Amino acid sequence: MSVFPRLPASCHAAAVPSGGVTVRAALCLPPRATRSAAAIVLHGCGGFDTFDHRLAVALPAAGIATLYLDYFGPTPPPGRRGFCGGPPALGTAFPVWERVVADAAGVLRADAAIDPRRIALVGWSLGGGLALATALAHPHLFDALVGFSTGLPARVRLPGAAALPPTLLLSGGAHDAIPLSETENLVRVLRAAHVPVSLFVYRDGVHSWPGRQGAAGIAAAERFLRRL
Repeated sequence: MSVFPRLPASCHAAAVPSGGVTVRAALCLPPRATRSAAAIVLHGCGGFDTFDHRLAVALPAAGIATLYLDYFGPTPPPGRRGFCGGPPALGTAFPVWERVVADAAGVLRADAAIDPRRIALVGWSLGGGLALATALAHPHLFDALVGFSTGLPARVRLPGAAALPPTLLLSGGAHDAIPLSETENLVRVLRAAHVPVSLFVYRDGVHSWPGRQGAAGIAAAERFLRRL
């Protein structure tokens, strides 16, 4: 089991019971906030402690609590690179992760510090795909969806898209590992389903959302989530 990332004192350990196991998480609360909006933060294919860590720490400063979730917990990664590269185990793991994320929403809604009517999913890369899949599998469970480097290949169908919540999609542009064309395709699919969707593109960015690119993307996510 990997070491849980080091987090500021405003974060405390949390647990998400799911499928007979307990999944590790950290709940990071905004300063002096009560009944705040909250976002479940979902890491990428390599596991947590990259851009997702930055999201988990930054959003509370904008008044949005975060639940930083070790959704790989019930499905140990097949190698040192986590689930990167699309190994066969990915297909069987996805339904388990979806259940973990849905159960995490229940944990947040039971917390007195969280407004149960304002629960969002925020995912990066694989986490963005998981956020999308979970929101599709559990219609009306989430109030907003934010996907960094998240897209949909042209050949893939998206049944049930009309039940998705308001969505913000963010792309690093031409150099993102998720092609901008796939993010734009997802925008078209959601608009055709009458889902309120916005697109943020950081031109000449990269997949890891470092430095100023990350700051700009996080600021866009904060503006979007404040409207919850």
